[in-house]
Amino acid sequence: MSTAILRDERDLLWLVLDDVHREGSDVFYDVHFLARNEPAEPPEPFLSTRGFREPAEGFDSLVENIGHAVGGEASALRHDPIADGMSVELKAQGEGQDLCFELVVWLDLTRMSRALKARGHRGRHQSGLRMVVSRADLESFRSELFLLANQPDAGIE
Repeated sequence: MSTAILRDERDLLWLVLDDVHREGSDVFYDVHFLARNEPAEPPEPFLSTRGFREPAEGFDSLVENIGHAVGGEASALRHDPIADGMSVELKAQGEGQDLCFELVVWLDLTRMSRALKARGHRGRHQSGLRMVVSRADLESFRSELFLLANQPDAGIE
């Protein structure tokens, strides 16, 4: 399984990183935004992008910084991709047992099609997802990302 899922506190919005794998010094992944109207309904994707590539150092830095936020060492972070990945902003809210995080993820939509890529400029064609997540869910997502990004190459040289 090469998927990491982060659900918002009401379980209505989902951020899914799929096909996460390391090839050489890069981490590759797909990003999907999903939503549902009611908790009993299955989530449906409303935006999917494929083939993001981030140098491992950048991806590892994101995972490490999320760990600092979950551990209470940082109250906010911003991650801008080194290559063509996703931008992430994270802000802590509350304290102790009430600690949760506002997460904003931005995707460059020029990755969606050749037409958008041909006419787009980085940062001008974006889509975002804003959600509030619990500390436990964010830590679980961080752990999944760490494990996926640190699996050895699957026979790729």
